[in-house]
Amino acid sequence: MGSVQYLLQHQVDKAKWDSCINNAANSLIYGYSFYLDTMADNWSGIVVNDYEAVMPVVWRKKYFTKYMYQPPFTQQLGVFFKLPPAKTVYSEIESLLLANFPFAEIFLNYANINCFSPGHCSERVNYVVDINNSYEIIHTGYSPGFTKSLRRIAKFNFEYFPATDIDEVILLYKKLYGSRVTHLTGKEYAAFKNACVLLQQKQQLIIRKATGENGVLLAITLLFKDSKRLYNIISCVTEEGKRKEVNYFLYDSIIKEFCNSGLVLDLEGSEIKGVADFYEKMHPVNEPYFFYRYNHLHPLLRLIKK
Repeated sequence: MGSVQYLLQHQVDKAKWDSCINNAANSLIYGYSFYLDTMADNWSGIVVNDYEAVMPVVWRKKYFTKYMYQPPFTQQLGVFFKLPPAKTVYSEIESLLLANFPFAEIFLNYANINCFSPGHCSERVNYVVDINNSYEIIHTGYSPGFTKSLRRIAKFNFEYFPATDIDEVILLYKKLYGSRVTHLTGKEYAAFKNACVLLQQKQQLIIRKATGENGVLLAITLLFKDSKRLYNIISCVTEEGKRKEVNYFLYDSIIKEFCNSGLVLDLEGSEIKGVADFYEKMHPVNEPYFFYRYNHLHPLLRLIKK
């Protein structure tokens, strides 16, 4: 059956941990120790044997009670592995979670299907586009509506170019969407910026702009990049950009730039109908991930944390 251990953050061998994430069949950028160190209030790790599989456990403490939560700008965590663990290993992992945390609301990655108690899991949509092909072939996969929009907006002569200013992206995101994401705190935005700075130093941060006449900013997107994926982390479109459908130009330009690069464009969602409808026009595949929740709090605390 092997060894399944729950380790505190300082007990984790980060070199072995990161090697496991790097070589995992379901590797995701969120699982690396530097990202967890930056984005998580606290994290521990579940380790199978000699780091053959790992699971980040991100947690907070409230009313003297520890609970698991999903850090912001971190779509999926869960169990990462070189080879899929046996069902008994997942059972041991779940037992450790239940023993240490009476409450959890987290997201498991796409490869953790049917691994934990089904009563605690529900599926979420995530669209990915295989862009490891020629642009011409990818373009033929677009829906007629997508190509029609590209032809219609050609008259605007949008420009597409790289940028490096992380603050510009975050400030525009807060201005456009801050009222929708009121749960995000100043501390969490600061942590996200720090993570972006680290990724920029590793040449794993991509910022791309679309501008209109006189260089007016219409849309900007921030993506993470690793050896397998481009992660669509933040996408901002101004009101004028929406009216001119600039997103069709922006995402088509990203695909044109990164096609034939061995990557998948991970669109990071979406459950929002309008966004999902737009993503579906790029001929993506749904690669679902899983919301995992349980509540074993004391009855009085359960009323507070429903």
